Amino acid sequence: GRWWVGWVREAVVSTQSTGNELFMLSRDAEVKKASRASIIFAQPLKSDGPPPAKRRKNSESMENGNEVETSRTIIRVKQNTVVNEVTSIIHPEIREASEYFGKIKMWIQLQVPKIEDGNNFGVSIQEDTISEVGGYFEYLRSAFDECYRYHGTRGKIASKVMKYPSLDDYAQYLCEVDCKQFQLIRILTNELKMIYSCVYDILNKNSEKIKQPRSQTSINLY
Repeated sequence: GRWWVGWVREAVVSTQSTGNELFMLSRDAEVKKASRASIIFAQPLKSDGPPPAKRRKNSESMENGNEVETSRTIIRVKQNTVVNEVTSIIHPEIREASEYFGKIKMWIQLQVPKIEDGNNFGVSIQEDTISEVGGYFEYLRSAFDECYRYHGTRGKIASKVMKYPSLDDYAQYLCEVDCKQFQLIRILTNELKMIYSCVYDILNKNSEKIKQPRSQTSINLY
């Protein structure tokens, strides 16, 4: 039957509202701010004066009356809270879509009749639909994996940030990776809406041939 109609329509509406709420252009600044806030520096120790061994070094670190920072110790690099927020919402959407597309693919496969000569136009429609839905299924699986690879990439950059705290380029690189991931999830959300719409369209237009690929008249002739 047309059991897929309800959940496709609901999924399109749900994904549309999710995208509008989470991925406003104004949130780009939030991602950058959260990236900078994720780098935790050690608090300086309070004392009446510098240790004797450091006294001469600190006195030489004065330039034009301004003290030059001699050490920056990073004790932790936290996750980006904004990226984690949108990832935790889009992941279930991708997982649910993948499961449903897998079920649709299997359902169409089970409708394919036995191989016979002639009158295979409906069968070709079934095969094309299986290929189309299967392509979307594989795309969502790869997109799901890509979201997890982000953490591995970010972890490597975070280790560089902690090892070389005086190099601002690594901190900037960390920020750029977070912004790139946010944009990737935003694009993925829009594409998910288009995929739902395309799957609904192809199933709706070809539902009769998918359910009954060969006409009843031809079946009776055999």
